[in-house]
Amino acid sequence: MQLLHFTKDALPDSISTDIQNLNKFNQQQFECLTDIIFHFLTEPKEADRCLTQLSEFASENGMSPGPLKNLTKSILLVLSGALKRGLKADQVKTDLLTLGLNEDKTSHFENQWKVHSCTLSKLAVGQTLMVNQLVDMEWKFGVTAGSSELQKVGSIFLQLKLVVRKGNKTENVYMELTLPQFYNFLHEMERAKASLDRFN
Repeated sequence: MQLLHFTKDALPDSISTDIQNLNKFNQQQFECLTDIIFHFLTEPKEADRCLTQLSEFASENGMSPGPLKNLTKSILLVLSGALKRGLKADQVKTDLLTLGLNEDKTSHFENQWKVHSCTLSKLAVGQTLMVNQLVDMEWKFGVTAGSSELQKVGSIFLQLKLVVRKGNKTENVYMELTLPQFYNFLHEMERAKASLDRFN
């Protein structure tokens, strides 16, 4: 199998089998299922409702709920990998084609990804920020006055104390950076800020 965009890991055969099984759905069934999946992704607070819709979908279409849930998990695995890697709609389409989904259905997925990717990215950023929320930061610069290594004498360093909220408690994280490491850290923070500003 050729390389996939959404993952670098080898996939179990069951994933491509599940994706290929989507070809057995008629277009109306397929669109209904993708609506349920994207609703599940964009409205995480309504997960129970989406599971109920999935069960109703299975019974209305004479399907067994177990295999349908496995198939849905496989789709969610592909989409969550695509989201983590920031894939564009055409990359998602290419991955689904590689996994064996037919052209019409991949085109529908591509369109749905275009419609929902901005919302999904905002949700992912929000969840990431809430997991490890930065509460406070202290810093101080220093110069190495003496060391057993001659080249380190006179080098500038930065000590950081980050106060991070993890759930209901806070934790102190200490870091010491050389000046080049600090500039690299600063550059990454500016890139992260630019990404967040783009979503707002």
